[in-house]
Amino acid sequence: MTEEHENHKFEVTQTESIIQQDTPAPPNLIGRLLKKYVVISKIDEGSFGAIFLAKKLTKEKIVIDKNFSCTDISEDELGKYQVIKAESNFTEGGCGLKMEVEILKKIHQIFPDTEQFVKINEPSRRNLYSYVFMTLLGKSLKDLVKDLPDRQFSIGTWSRIGIQGLFAVKQLHEAGYIHRDLKPANFVLGHKNDSKRCRFIHLIDFGLSRGFITIINGVRWHRKPRKVVDFRGTEFYCSQSMHFDLEQQRIDDIWGLIFTLMEMYKGLPWSFVNQSEVEAKKKTTKLIDILNFLPTELAKSLTNLNNIERRGRPNYEEIYDRYDWEKVVNSKAPSMEKFECMHEEFKKDRLSDLNIIKNGEYQQISNRSVKNNTPLDTNVSVCFGP
Repeated sequence: MTEEHENHKFEVTQTESIIQQDTPAPPNLIGRLLKKYVVISKIDEGSFGAIFLAKKLTKEKIVIDKNFSCTDISEDELGKYQVIKAESNFTEGGCGLKMEVEILKKIHQIFPDTEQFVKINEPSRRNLYSYVFMTLLGKSLKDLVKDLPDRQFSIGTWSRIGIQGLFAVKQLHEAGYIHRDLKPANFVLGHKNDSKRCRFIHLIDFGLSRGFITIINGVRWHRKPRKVVDFRGTEFYCSQSMHFDLEQQRIDDIWGLIFTLMEMYKGLPWSFVNQSEVEAKKKTTKLIDILNFLPTELAKSLTNLNNIERRGRPNYEEIYDRYDWEKVVNSKAPSMEKFECMHEEFKKDRLSDLNIIKNGEYQQISNRSVKNNTPLDTNVSVCFGP
């Protein structure tokens, strides 16, 4: 008899039936008992997986309610709740949770004190689905911006989001992975009643992520780009190079972050075109068009980003330095104190020994990223492609 089918002595009041069969994709776990947690509601759902809210089993009454909101949980009650991410085992290419767990474990191993990534436990596998427990977070940038006038943050809030987002992406890269789907929905604040996390931006959802490092005889090598690459990401936010079927690299993640920030600042050049025309518009967008939608302080660093060789290291520290972040750090944002003087942290290159093969020759990617032989003009497309 499995844990979730045993005759446990606990009281459950439900607004929908909990008697159901395991279903392939996405799994429906509402009402199930998993590792002494009762699944009480569904938070979100995708094509092959879903995210649920679960409450620790106690003697008190547990209400199964699909309309229960995570935001209703008080600070005193937060410790009783966990998020469960579950995916079908029949997803094409395999269950994405394996990659999710691998990435988060690697990040916490390298950055044990990181505030930009959720904590997880070991995943569990059933016949039809796998699941993992994660930290309960709050609203995503996508949800937060919906409630704002003109769907834009103040310049101070926007700047704090930008620097935390950049720091999270850098940590992901230094763990050896590229996200490949950066967008407002994947940057999430801590729960509003979680005093330790409420002001921190968390990077989530690594289902489309890919490692870019391989180790051969103890030497770290940058993986060779594939000649044929399927589209990965979200059309509205992915870098232009994805539209030219190029292998995604670290610089493409930075452009995904920039496009995410642009939308919450002045919008994007393709914000008002039909969905079917987004790709064509992005392919013809020039760097100067992008810079017109951003603070002038970022112009030089993003122009330099556009000139970095595709497998080169992004200029994180220059992007950080070019905008005067310290002007927006104040006593009302204690979580930002650690970001006041982080030039050295952004400059630090934990992958300085990473090697590549270029034009048949051995090269090492140093702190100064390898440049193209012919720098791109500021009027050419940002795409890095043909």
